[in-house]
Amino acid sequence: MSNGFQKFISGKGFYLALAVCLAGAGAAAWVAVDKTINNIENAPLSETPPAQQEEPFTQPAEQKLQDVPKQENFDSHSDKAAKTPDKGEESLSANNDSSTPALQPSVPPESSSEQQKSAEASTQPKMQQPSDDLSFALPVSGASITPFSGDMLVKNETLNDWRTHNGIDISAALGSAVTSSCDGIVTSVHADPMWGNVVEVTSGEYVITYAGLSDEIPVSEQTSVSAGQQIGSVGEIPCELSLEPHLHFDVKHNGKYVDPASLVK
Repeated sequence: MSNGFQKFISGKGFYLALAVCLAGAGAAAWVAVDKTINNIENAPLSETPPAQQEEPFTQPAEQKLQDVPKQENFDSHSDKAAKTPDKGEESLSANNDSSTPALQPSVPPESSSEQQKSAEASTQPKMQQPSDDLSFALPVSGASITPFSGDMLVKNETLNDWRTHNGIDISAALGSAVTSSCDGIVTSVHADPMWGNVVEVTSGEYVITYAGLSDEIPVSEQTSVSAGQQIGSVGEIPCELSLEPHLHFDVKHNGKYVDPASLVK
């Protein structure tokens, strides 16, 4: 008996037993898989994870096309409501318009011709009227070669720039006598790097300057001079050397330059 079993096992019986074991294992696995599938299919479809049930409801990100016209109509009605004033506001506005007169300009605007005249007047030299109680005489005999410019700029050929000319230049030969134009007191005698030797005479509200004198000056400060009295002679003017020999003569009235030619009588 044992010999026959051993022969069976060593022969085809071994493989038959192995096949039976594999078939049993496969059947057991199939049963387990089938039960798992049945459990999944029988589970209720309405169940959702707890975290998803607690999420609040939100609007979809995209807007439906049929909802867009309704939104546009609503916005148009809102704009009309905002632009349409209330009846009470209309009556209040009408009352305000009727009670408040329109303000008129107190001064009419200038016409173009008046503005043009004003612009032309501003470019003209400002001349100050001389006083009636004071007369001047020319300090030297000669022609005026450079007039008074007032506020206008003129070219200075010696310095090669543009500046105002605050007096008049009277042509005279070197060494010609320079006399006082009026009675007064000598308030300054000095040498200026631009104007040469200078003598200033004060007469009331006027300060008269004689510039470009020679080194020999017969008057001194704080001395009285009379009209026609010699106060120096014609010399050189460093800032006007390009011109012919002359005397620079200017006058201030209350601290402002005036045209000396308008004071000569």
